[in-house]
This record gives sequence, C-alpha cells and structure tokens, in this order.
Amino acid sequence: MALYFFDFSDNGVAQPDEVGTDLSSFDAVKREAVSALVDAVKEVLPDGSHRELSFNVRDEKGRQLLRVAMTFHIQIDS
Repeated sequence: MALYFFDFSDNGVAQPDEVGTDLSSFDAVKREAVSALVDAVKEVLPDGSHRELSFNVRDEKGRQLLRVAMTFHIQIDS
C-alpha cells in the first residue's frame, strides 16, 4: 500500500488533501480519483456559465501523478 493525496480544485481554488488515502495500485488511484470527481460534481451546481472541478493526485514524495477534471459550460439559447 502507498499513500496518495487527492487535492481538490474548484475553479482554481485549491483544497489540499492533508490526510491522504492508502491504495494498493495505480489502477485503484485512477478509480478513486474518478469516483471522487463524480461525487464532487453531484454536490455542486455550475456558478455562472463556466466551472471546472478537478483532483490532482500526488504521491508521498509530492510528485504529481494524475489529474482528473470536469468542466461545465452552460449555454442558454433564447
């Protein structure tokens, strides 16, 4: 098992993960990052016409390993 940190960002406002999560493989890291992003998307509504949510995943040494992101664009047709 290795410790991974999932730092959340909402429109560029970072919320660092200071606890970390023990996971057994890089595939588990990818699954956890995507699952966390889906959960975050469910909890927020786009504020304005654009919003980007992301998780940057780093290892115990602080190396950036992975980034998952979702961008909302709202276009109102009248």
